[in-house]
Amino acid sequence: MANIAFGSKYFIFSKFSSIPKTSKIEKDRADLRKEYDDYNAFNESQALQDFRELEQYLESKEHIHLMNKLKDQKKAEEERIKLYEAQKKSKKFKNHFKFKASARLSEHLNFAQSKEWKRYNELKDQVTSNEFLKQKTTRSEQQKRFEAQTKELEVLAKAGAVKKFKKDPGNEELAGNTDVKKYNDLKNKIESEDFKAEKAAIDQQLQESINLEKEYRQLARSSAVKKFIKFEQSPKYKAYLAFEKSKILADYLVLADYLRSSEHADLLKTIESQMNQENDKKKKYEEFKNSKEYKWFTSLTGTTKFDELKKWKVVFEDDFNGELDREKWLTRYYWGDQMIKDAYALEHDKAFPTDGKNIETGKTIKIITRREKVDGKVWKMPFGFIPQDFDFTTGLINTAKSHRQLYGRIEAKIKINFAKPVNYNFWMASDKMLPHIDILKLSHKKSKVEVAHHFGEATPEKAPERARAEFKGLDVAQDFFIYTLDWTKEKLTWKINDVVVNEQTRGVPQEPLYITFSCGITGKPTDSGLPASMEVDWVKCYQETK
Repeated sequence: MANIAFGSKYFIFSKFSSIPKTSKIEKDRADLRKEYDDYNAFNESQALQDFRELEQYLESKEHIHLMNKLKDQKKAEEERIKLYEAQKKSKKFKNHFKFKASARLSEHLNFAQSKEWKRYNELKDQVTSNEFLKQKTTRSEQQKRFEAQTKELEVLAKAGAVKKFKKDPGNEELAGNTDVKKYNDLKNKIESEDFKAEKAAIDQQLQESINLEKEYRQLARSSAVKKFIKFEQSPKYKAYLAFEKSKILADYLVLADYLRSSEHADLLKTIESQMNQENDKKKKYEEFKNSKEYKWFTSLTGTTKFDELKKWKVVFEDDFNGELDREKWLTRYYWGDQMIKDAYALEHDKAFPTDGKNIETGKTIKIITRREKVDGKVWKMPFGFIPQDFDFTTGLINTAKSHRQLYGRIEAKIKINFAKPVNYNFWMASDKMLPHIDILKLSHKKSKVEVAHHFGEATPEKAPERARAEFKGLDVAQDFFIYTLDWTKEKLTWKINDVVVNEQTRGVPQEPLYITFSCGITGKPTDSGLPASMEVDWVKCYQETK
């Protein structure tokens, strides 16, 4: 069992169940990050943008108006077709078109175009006209007048004086007789060319009129004309003509022409095409809406699943893949760099932290502690930096010149290649070394992890305040573990593989601190188990997003 000490309180965890495996944590984090990245990629995808635009369009007045218009147009065309088919099949229309196509009507219509019917109508119009009757009456009266004059001449010719005068035309006494004068005047008139011509013209005109009337009466008595007139006066034909001239038939014929027109066909095609396009848009919308990807996306939208990812932004990181980045890392203590531009050791150090010589890089970074004689410097009060011989060397890296942080999350993936005399440290400090936070401190036992917070003011009479906790029973040398510090204004929280191992609210630093990874020997030196190393796979620093 593993024990965690929080001051005077102890918490017991199984080292097999309480601390999850680092590989699982990284996999879960990677999976969550991938899912979050996939979520963001999907959220920013053109496909989702198109879907949202399509959704907006399908809910718009424009789409609704268009669909209603298309439905109304389609319904109107269907109603026209329905009306046309109903009329076409109705008894009234069937009988009408049957009669219209009959041989009897065809015969009637053919006779209506014949010369005989044309002549009959011409004669009828002529002989029944007032003008014709007036002219005929006038000519008859003229003819009667001519006949009366001729008869009068015959009467006068029988008078005694006229008879005597005829026998004795030279008798002047008879020539002066009234009847003789009248006879001679009338005879001269009747025997004149003008009289004869006028009388002949009247006779001819009157005969022509008589002939026209005779021809008209003959045509009117003909069986063809009688049959034609009888057919025209029949109720069936009259009903046919009335329906033929009706608005309902006119509308039907206009509708029939329209339904056979390219205008109707093109409109149906346009309606069908536009409706198909709109339905395709709706189908595309529904397919996307019901897709596995979209359902996954909506199932995550509004949830708290990514809150922890969204809460933090990376402000500093290094995966130590390749050469050490000297822009990020110092390989000596900050004050040695500032004051003497060289490495130095603290007074209690038994291993000299060389300036990068004990650092190995590749896919990780290793800080190696080994037995090795070296000349170095040590800081001793009140003398300052003085030369000293060391039998051991080690190393350190820090971000004192590149990154300092106030609050946030600081974590690193670390493996300890343990040797008993070596201290392994992942810590944060200010320029004055206080406050000082040990995120990981391991010494003496590989199954005894210490986390601590040093704060306050150190004086010769008084040591700084310290809040310390231990995590026992877990062999941290067996694998990489993730060591985390969550730092807020009010609290410090330490975690190992996301499991909280300590919390502290006293003396929380309120100034930026920098990160240091270091190894050292502070107790009785021995080369047992050397060389040993602290191996760091990656380090990340986060700040909370606002």
